[in-house]
Amino acid sequence: MLEMINKIKIKYIFLVAAFLRLISLPWTFHGDIKATYWWGKFALDFGWRGFYDWLNFGGYGRPDQPMINIYYDWLVRIVYQILYQVLWFLNTHIPAFPSNLITWYVEFGNLVLLKIPMLLADLLLIYLAYRFSKKFFSEQKSKIIALILALYPPFIYNTAFWGSGDSIVNLLAIVSLIFIWQKKYIFSVFFLIISILYKPSLLIWVPIYFVIALKNKISLKKIILVTLFSLALVYLISYPFAPKEINPILWFIKTMTSRILPGFMPHLTANAMNFWGLLYGLELKLDNILLFNFITARTLSILICIPFYIYTLVKFYRHFTLKNLLFTLTSFTLVTFTFMTRMHERYTYPALLPLLLLGFYDPKLLKYFIILSVTHFYNVLCAWWLDGLLYFYPLVAVSSLINIFLTLKIVFWNPNENSKHLQQ
Repeated sequence: MLEMINKIKIKYIFLVAAFLRLISLPWTFHGDIKATYWWGKFALDFGWRGFYDWLNFGGYGRPDQPMINIYYDWLVRIVYQILYQVLWFLNTHIPAFPSNLITWYVEFGNLVLLKIPMLLADLLLIYLAYRFSKKFFSEQKSKIIALILALYPPFIYNTAFWGSGDSIVNLLAIVSLIFIWQKKYIFSVFFLIISILYKPSLLIWVPIYFVIALKNKISLKKIILVTLFSLALVYLISYPFAPKEINPILWFIKTMTSRILPGFMPHLTANAMNFWGLLYGLELKLDNILLFNFITARTLSILICIPFYIYTLVKFYRHFTLKNLLFTLTSFTLVTFTFMTRMHERYTYPALLPLLLLGFYDPKLLKYFIILSVTHFYNVLCAWWLDGLLYFYPLVAVSSLINIFLTLKIVFWNPNENSKHLQQ
């Protein structure tokens, strides 16, 4: 088996990955991607200004994602219309052209095009994992990692079937981390802001950046430069959306804090099988309920997470290596998913790739990667496709307990014992 993997050329692994995703693209479309279709259409038809403030979306979901997401949907809509004109020209000038393709394209073309960049991001994630593994492991192990990700059901399902865009969010954040590790702060903050303003799900990783910058001994001059650059970038991104009478930065802060970050579903859990799913099941229940007659569930969830965050950051600061960075990313993701309210079923996705790479540092961790892959995939399938199981509490409780156990195991794992070190 290993000899056969050695003989496989890496380009064939990428071709298989691309093929599997391409043939899976055009068949199913989750409600999330249908909402982004309307956001792109309305952005092109009515413009950006007032998009979040007074544009009437009728019966369609109002935008609950930041501005880069809307730019993305708008750009895809433009590409859709250009391709429509090309197809229509061919249809009217070439008698043999299949007219049914026009019918299909009008109904599904925009939705498929929205998934294409997600597919490309998926392939780039595999490429980055391969390059990382090739640098720090053997060629054989790097091919195994690439092959796992090429055939990996959670990645294929997320990108090709669901079309959630998590591959884009994670790709941008990982590129940002590569740059800050190399002390290229402007590039790092650029990709981080683009990631957060596409979807803010990895805003939880921001404290990790502060530790890296601190360990890198970033100068005051660079801190000021990065701050000014960040403000300028946010200003430029927000300006087309902000009403003319409001400063774009102030509008950005208000929109993010009142419309985007609170989330569309302020519930104990938004289908996530976690601590709150274990306690209350997955029936919708607002997280402003009082516990012990004095504290809301939302506040308690934050207070539970903070000590885990601090413990993880201190451990990372004391053992500042790439391997411990992977542990920190995994721990932050799992702690947030497991103990924070308002978590969606997909939110263990950012832990999957770091945990896979950790499994090749220490084979003992591979079983945890497998376990997380199973609970993650089961959770997303229950949220869409097997939704009849979503409210079957015995299985919800089992999956939730496994996720809680796995989170605590990873958080308190000592990465510096009985495993291969990677020095800074």
